[in-house]
Amino acid sequence: MEPIQLSPFPSAAADHQPVLATCSPFVGRVGELERIRRVLLSRQGPRGILIAGPSGIGKTRLLDEAPALAPRRRLINLHPHAERAVSGHGPHTEAVVSAHGPHTEAVASAHGPAPHRSPATARTLAELTRLVERDPADAWLLSVDDAHLLGPELWPLLHEAARHPAGKLLVAVTTDGHGLPPELLALWSDRALVRMDLQPLDATGVKELTDSLLEGGLGQTSAARLAQWCGGSPRLLREVARAAVEQGLLVRSEGCWHFAGDRLPVPPSVLELVDPQLRDLDEAGRAVLELVALAGSPRLASVERFCDTGLLEELERRNLLRVVDGSTDPSGEPRVRIAHPLASYAMSCGVPPLRRRRRLRDWLAAHQGLTPLMADDDCLRLAEWHLEAHETPPRALLDRAMEQSLRDLALPSAVRLTGAAWRHYPGTDTAELHARALTAGADFPRLAAFITTVRACGPGYARALERAEARSMLLQARYEELDGLLPRLPAGEQAYFRMTSRYFQGGFGDACALAGALRRNGPAEHALEAGLIMMGSLCHMGRPEQALSLYATLRAELDRAPGGPAKFHADSLEELHASALHYCGRFDEAERIHWREYAQAVQSHHVRIDAQRGLALGHLLHDRGTIEAALKYFTFTSSYRVGWRQWQVKAGIHAALAASCLPADRRPDDPLPDGLTAGDGGHCAMFLAVVRARRHHESGDTAVAGRVLHDAVAGALADGAHADAAIGLHECARLSLPAPERAPADLHLEGAFLRARWAYAEAYRSGEPKLMGRVARAFADMGAGLFAAEAYAELARFHQRAGGAKAATAATARARELLRGCGPVDTPPLRFLGRSALLSDRERLIAGLAAGGLSDKEVAERLSLSVRTVNNHLYRVYRKVGAANRRDLRVLMTRRSSV
Repeated sequence: MEPIQLSPFPSAAADHQPVLATCSPFVGRVGELERIRRVLLSRQGPRGILIAGPSGIGKTRLLDEAPALAPRRRLINLHPHAERAVSGHGPHTEAVVSAHGPHTEAVASAHGPAPHRSPATARTLAELTRLVERDPADAWLLSVDDAHLLGPELWPLLHEAARHPAGKLLVAVTTDGHGLPPELLALWSDRALVRMDLQPLDATGVKELTDSLLEGGLGQTSAARLAQWCGGSPRLLREVARAAVEQGLLVRSEGCWHFAGDRLPVPPSVLELVDPQLRDLDEAGRAVLELVALAGSPRLASVERFCDTGLLEELERRNLLRVVDGSTDPSGEPRVRIAHPLASYAMSCGVPPLRRRRRLRDWLAAHQGLTPLMADDDCLRLAEWHLEAHETPPRALLDRAMEQSLRDLALPSAVRLTGAAWRHYPGTDTAELHARALTAGADFPRLAAFITTVRACGPGYARALERAEARSMLLQARYEELDGLLPRLPAGEQAYFRMTSRYFQGGFGDACALAGALRRNGPAEHALEAGLIMMGSLCHMGRPEQALSLYATLRAELDRAPGGPAKFHADSLEELHASALHYCGRFDEAERIHWREYAQAVQSHHVRIDAQRGLALGHLLHDRGTIEAALKYFTFTSSYRVGWRQWQVKAGIHAALAASCLPADRRPDDPLPDGLTAGDGGHCAMFLAVVRARRHHESGDTAVAGRVLHDAVAGALADGAHADAAIGLHECARLSLPAPERAPADLHLEGAFLRARWAYAEAYRSGEPKLMGRVARAFADMGAGLFAAEAYAELARFHQRAGGAKAATAATARARELLRGCGPVDTPPLRFLGRSALLSDRERLIAGLAAGGLSDKEVAERLSLSVRTVNNHLYRVYRKVGAANRRDLRVLMTRRSSV
């Protein structure tokens, strides 16, 4: 059968061209900045920091950020620039120094004119000498970038500066396989400077930086590809993005930018940076580097088949190759990598197709064919190498590679490989695999075009894609269309889709029952996923302890399951395990698991899975009370624009939930998806109701806010979601709203966290100080800092009403102590915290509206009161809290100072 062509990627509109972002965030260097801060602020100890690392690792950006840690020091920047002739002559060096201080804009530098130094540079160096010799009380900070390029006449000045009692030094040096200059080595060995070897950005930092490179954002699949190839080098990330824009390699689709082809650009600037390291390599050495790059970190034993150990040792000595311990590799064998990210990228992406073809044949010949490589090496990378060399991968290799890419969630590779399988080996099996990969990557436009293409090949093909089509409808929340398609599927598949659909729509009781039946009587391939749906449903139903028991059963099943989808289910199982611990109130255990799973997903470039893990982590951080940290995991990445409707809605709702807890001046733009209705909340319906109730409450529509929450509680109880009902009742109390008229007398809740949320509502309704005190302590003990602070704030009011001023003061102090770990927050229970006079719920509401900028007349209209009544309430509020006007009121509402 002839190869079948796939539909092209959607093209960009002619009038919409990609634009590089003008300012990239400073990410991934929190630990390094803290080390610099300690050195700059210390009176004793080292005189500064020596930052060493290869080119492109972010040393200059770190130098730019560091001076803000010591704002009282006069900043002196020294920028040496070297010009090296192509013939290899020695350096021609010039240094420019700028001094910045509260009253200084002088530009300056040292010792008289040198053969290649301009008069202006000589004057600046002379000024630097005078600054170094000034009064020790005049503190200064000397920042030297590219210190390895300094001329010999400047080293004595640098050593003198390191001994000066008023000065501190920040010195950056590029290593690129070379040792430190002896003059710098002396400063470090004498302990004048602390050495910091800058490492590549971690995976989370790379992800955040990658997402910020383009205005409009880089699509998640493209961002993952870029992050994977750039090896943590900030410069390489920016240069590749710039080259992609200049070469027109980006297209617009689904609201963000994507790389149009399978290959990434190789910027000329990167080749120029790498060339000095590779210029004097002979053909044998270059061949080894190219093979290591194209094979994707092969086993050391495989590389030794191609070349002798002497050549490998020489490349290692020159810091061009690095052997990586195999303890973290599934095979346990050591691997070989190119040491520098820029060189690795240039060798991987810059080899022309015909040369790739020759290297592939060399690699196969060294191993006497494909069979040993398939037995020992990475089939995924080997199959992609065939495609890059315009070779058709053998079917056996392609099958193994597709299985690995789908199992390991390498979705960009899965889409590429399954597409190649359909082109070269068309059939119902390869059609279904490609549809599965496109669905996993949420590329629904291409999936729809592909299904149309396949249906044209005959009815048998269309039948094979019905399951993929059903899954795409499920993940786009097209539930009515899904119901119409289900009768055409086998009974076991129908049960699976009904179960998952009910869960996503918030029918947790039905989903749990369907999952139990599917585990007992359904296809074995769905048993594990049914267990995951059951665990999630049990958490919403208020039974997290039962979910933990089910986790132990599923864990044992997974440990016995060989290969297949086990890895995906194992990752999802750990996420649900942490969520069950979260609902039980075991926050520390849950957070450790969430961080581990999220870091692993990001490190492995698992498209979409990192978004799912980030949402779970953010939910826990929100309930801990660290709202700004939680908001980052709901909004900071394009990962949440993955096309799976349920995850996008969940991200928007949780981002809005977190934003509503922040002060008004720190809130982002409305993160709720456009056109979202109350019925779109699905399994997040209660959280959407909380967001809407808070917005109505802030605008003064307390009656509407109460109705929204009461309806949500009633809906949760109807579905058996007792945990969601407890959240809704807790929120009623947090907003000082009455409980529903038909509030449940009791809820079946397991775990300290859910019981504490329910008990808060009960304590607020009854006004019982002892119960509220127990709730506050329970929240504090489990690590729910914001909820605990709110409970102590309400406890202080209870004591004030009862005349217990001393107990009220103690509760207020405890609330303030807890809030110090939360960051900036502003919620109704915390307003006017610690004021000696007590405000009623109505007075707090009117004060909040007035402080928000509404006039008395507008407040009266919102609350259906007379203007005179509002005036009287505000008069009493001003007297009680000591405010003179609305501006004072706004300040006092969120002030956390002592009474």
